[in-house]
Amino acid sequence: MKHPDIHLDVTASALGQPVARTELREAPARARALDLQSLYDSHFAFVWRNLRRLGVPEGRLEDAAQEVFLVAHRRWQSFDAQRSTAQTWLFGIVVHVAHNERRAGRRRNARMAPASEHEFWDSVPSDAAGPAELLAKREAARLLERVLESLTDPGREILVMVDIESMSVPQAADALHVNLNTAYGRLRNARADFQRALKRLRAQQEGPGKS
Repeated sequence: MKHPDIHLDVTASALGQPVARTELREAPARARALDLQSLYDSHFAFVWRNLRRLGVPEGRLEDAAQEVFLVAHRRWQSFDAQRSTAQTWLFGIVVHVAHNERRAGRRRNARMAPASEHEFWDSVPSDAAGPAELLAKREAARLLERVLESLTDPGREILVMVDIESMSVPQAADALHVNLNTAYGRLRNARADFQRALKRLRAQQEGPGKS
């Protein structure tokens, strides 16, 4: 998977030169840029796979991921590490970008491409499983994608956050900007919808006349 570059304007002062007052004023900005670059490096895969899980078509993933980090760049000063984790904060942006992409896709009457196997479901090292296990994992990823597609947007978002990314319900509520009771209600409904959709799809795979 090719990770597109994010170009941040970070310029180091020349070695051995006196630090001007303007450079002192610019130091916090440079530090923020470096922190954002670190965020990009460490969370690109997280952003990519969750855009995919939230319904962004394969052909739009690269641009959507770039948009997430551009928004993060613009909003960087609003991030409060004492209030939320970087993942929680980023996921809120992912949800917003994915929503816009789905809305644009519906306007274009776009069809989602087949699921990519990178990052959608955590990869398994080749020496950790044989062909049968790898095939089963790929089939499970495809089935998961189909089930997620059947959920409402709010249900899909909180289910991905809590049951797939292992965030807490309070973290999900914070990222989605809803109160805690609403978050618990969405999760409860989404889990029930997920089980019904999973049962229906499995029955379709088994075919008529099979239990």
